[in-house]
Amino acid sequence: MNYKLWKTEANWFASWFNSPAYHLLYGNRDENEASELVYRLHKMFGKEVSKILDAGCGAGRHVFAWAQLGYEVSGFDLSPESIKLAIKRAELLQLDTKFSVLDMRDLRKQAIWDTKFDLVTNLFTSFGYFSEEIDHLNVVEGFSRVLKPKGLLILDYLNLQKITDDLVATESINRAGVVFEINRRIHNGFIQKSISFIDSNGDRQTHVEQVYAWSHHDLKELLAKVGLKVEFVFGDYNLGMYSSSSPRCILVARKTEV
Repeated sequence: MNYKLWKTEANWFASWFNSPAYHLLYGNRDENEASELVYRLHKMFGKEVSKILDAGCGAGRHVFAWAQLGYEVSGFDLSPESIKLAIKRAELLQLDTKFSVLDMRDLRKQAIWDTKFDLVTNLFTSFGYFSEEIDHLNVVEGFSRVLKPKGLLILDYLNLQKITDDLVATESINRAGVVFEINRRIHNGFIQKSISFIDSNGDRQTHVEQVYAWSHHDLKELLAKVGLKVEFVFGDYNLGMYSSSSPRCILVARKTEV
C-alpha cells in the first residue's frame, strides 16, 4: 500500500460526512431498522415524551420515524448535505419537522430552539469523534442544557468489548462500482476505520474515521458529570439486555437537576 492508511485529521468528520463518497458508502442504512427502533423506544418511553431533539440526525431517518408517530421533532447535523437531504425528504413526506446545521460542540452555547426537550437522542454512534475529551464533555453538557428537568437522553454507542473481541481488520465493500477498502484497528484509545477508494478522477482517497474507545462505564461517568444519570443500558436495537457480547451499548439517562 503506497497511501497513508492511518493519517488522521482533527476534524475529519467535517469534510467526510459532507462528501458524496460518504453518502454512497452509508446510503443503504435501513429505514425499517430506524423505524423499528423508534417504535420500541416510543412504546417504552413515549408516555413522558412530547418534544424530541435528534442530535447528529444525518438525513433524518429517525426524525421522520418519530414525527410519523405524532411527536414534535427537531434535528441537527454538522453536514449541510445531510440536512439538505432531510429537508427535501420532509417536504416529500409532508412532515412538520425542523432541521438545522450545527456542530454539536456548540449546542451548549446556542439559542437555536426557544424550547426545551423531553428527549434528546444521539443514535448510530453519532458521538465520540473529537480528538479532545473536553469536547465530548461540552457536547453532553449541551445535551443536558436543552433537556427539561427529568428529561431523557438516549445515547447509542459501540460496545467496546464486542468490537475488541470481534474486530474485522479488513474488508472490501462495493457500492455502485466503487470499491471501498476498509481497515480497522484499536489504537491510542480510539477505534479507527480507514476507508480507501479510487475517486472519479482516478485518484486514491483515504479517510480515517475514529471514535473514542469508551466502555459503558466510561460513558456513564461522562454523563454523570453533567447531571445525567443512566437508568437503563440496552445491548441492541430490540432493546435487549446489555452484555459484553451485545452489538450495541444504548444508554438511557435522566437529567437529575430540578
